[in-house]
Amino acid sequence: MAKRRVEKEYAVVGTWEETNITLTVLEHYVPRYFSRAKTIFHMYQKSLANRNRNNRKPQVDDDVRAMVRRNLTHEYDFYYFCKQRLYKQYIALKRNELELFYNP
Repeated sequence: MAKRRVEKEYAVVGTWEETNITLTVLEHYVPRYFSRAKTIFHMYQKSLANRNRNNRKPQVDDDVRAMVRRNLTHEYDFYYFCKQRLYKQYIALKRNELELFYNP
């Protein structure tokens, strides 16, 4: 149901681990709100870098990681679905740019 809702109701769903790709897609799909988003982000990137950093990261055993992964199967599936959708949107944008460049 979540996947259908993303496809139907959201132009873009991005991730912070792929900030440049997310901002590029947002600039093209929702320009009214995100024009120049990459430029602005890069201007303030240093001041945002350590804002939510957790310096105390305890070691997590592999068996605990595996158990969490098993229990969050649907969440991982949804996350990778959204990430793949973002990549497809990005590739489509870049493909269009390349076609315009090589076929003026």
